[in-house]
Amino acid sequence: MLENNNRGNVTLEEIKNEILKAENIILTTHINPDGDALGSVSAFLLMINEYNKKFAKKSLDMKKVRIIVDDELPKYMEKFEEGPLMERYSSSLENERADLFISLDCANAERYGNVIEIKKNCKKSINIDHHISNTEHAQMNYVGDVSSTCELIYQFLELFNIELTKEIADFLYLGIINDTGNFRHDNVTQNTFAVCSELMKAGADNHKVANIIFGMSRKKVNLFGDVYKNNKMNDKYKFIYYYLTKDKIKEMEVSKGDSDGIAELLLKIEDTEISLFTRDDENGFLKGSLRCNDKYNVNEIASIFNGGGHIKAAGFKTDLSFPEVIEKIVEKLEEYEK
Repeated sequence: MLENNNRGNVTLEEIKNEILKAENIILTTHINPDGDALGSVSAFLLMINEYNKKFAKKSLDMKKVRIIVDDELPKYMEKFEEGPLMERYSSSLENERADLFISLDCANAERYGNVIEIKKNCKKSINIDHHISNTEHAQMNYVGDVSSTCELIYQFLELFNIELTKEIADFLYLGIINDTGNFRHDNVTQNTFAVCSELMKAGADNHKVANIIFGMSRKKVNLFGDVYKNNKMNDKYKFIYYYLTKDKIKEMEVSKGDSDGIAELLLKIEDTEISLFTRDDENGFLKGSLRCNDKYNVNEIASIFNGGGHIKAAGFKTDLSFPEVIEKIVEKLEEYEK
């Protein structure tokens, strides 16, 4: 168990007790959801369903649980056999109510998007996450220092006294390999491998899941080629960056999902210490993803734009122009050099 790594205000046991008391539960995760976000909410829903199957004596005892996310899902989620487990937020859901609102993998309340309107109608809220920048934005907070939210919620199998199914294992594995870069990042621990060993024993298909999340469409291949060709490098700070404009998005006919992994791609280029990928979003903002090796702290850098995440991986959203973003980041990098 990882209780000692929690910097929230409750234990996982207390969260379990709240879940067992609730009749209606709404789960959510952050906008622009990645593999850990999608894996954790999907696995958590399936865990509660397994609890229902094992312990609910009659239909009235069944816990009603649903996932509502304020964003489109990556196309790769269609490749999971369980089918659509999530609903996309619309204004018609604004007045939905529940006994319990649980966010997974959300560093702050702004990351809910419009689902925050539903949270206002729920009796109690719980925040389960692994980001060091988490603002403890619920009534009950559990923030664990682990590789991913999926590694964290693995513990609920024991807490709920339920079996690990292949379906749950696949989603947990999805989240772990997403946030560890397929075990390349230094957030991997012995416990990460121990959990994945149990997931594999339960039937998690590592080959299939890795191909689903890291597979590349032809449009994505073309986009990555443009990233290699047109990135810019600040040699002084070994700072590499690429800007995907709305015009280029239209020209190349790429979707939001096609741009996943560009910040990591840039960081792999020789003699790079820090990378930035920015793109125009549909609402006129810039979305930024920062990655670094050992020299900098991108959680601190993202905080300039009210973003955050981890020391080596963070993100932000801003109404500043791209040149203004670069200027502010370079100013921050200058501080590190002093």
